[in-house]
Amino acid sequence: MCHDFFAHRRSIWQDALWQLTCRFEFNRPPEFRIEPEVEQDRFYQWLERTWMLQQLPLAAVLFLLGGWGWVVWGVCLRVTISVAGHWVVTYITHNPGPTPWLVRGAGVQASNLNGYGLLTMGECWHNNHHAFPESARIGLREEELDPGWLVISFLQRRGLATQIGTPRQHSERGDLGDA
Repeated sequence: MCHDFFAHRRSIWQDALWQLTCRFEFNRPPEFRIEPEVEQDRFYQWLERTWMLQQLPLAAVLFLLGGWGWVVWGVCLRVTISVAGHWVVTYITHNPGPTPWLVRGAGVQASNLNGYGLLTMGECWHNNHHAFPESARIGLREEELDPGWLVISFLQRRGLATQIGTPRQHSERGDLGDA
């Protein structure tokens, strides 16, 4: 059984409070391994360490073009909407909704959030993501718009992205069934 914090089973306000104030410490935490070539890459380390500082050049340009209002809209609000928007999509999709796939034994069955592919860059196909976590493509059907996949495909065609995960065949998944 998955804790309500991770399953988003409480009200949106309780969940938001937990997300902002709680830290979980596990007796047996899951093991997460980043590939050594990514983990040791100095450029990625720099990006992770300095992401907040990276907003300053954009803030300076926006200030010169339009003053503090442009900075608020172009930096502060943009970052807030990105972070809060990701959480809201996760909250909604971890609650009951359309689920083409049933992942047997999963602590949480995610749902898809139809019609929001463009707005969420494809993150709304969360049931697909739970069914095929190895896949960079999470809009699996033609009608499931997945702009994130379009960007990744573009980068792959130009040799800028390699080893891109795609969904395994349904028959390769012993824990996957149709919902």
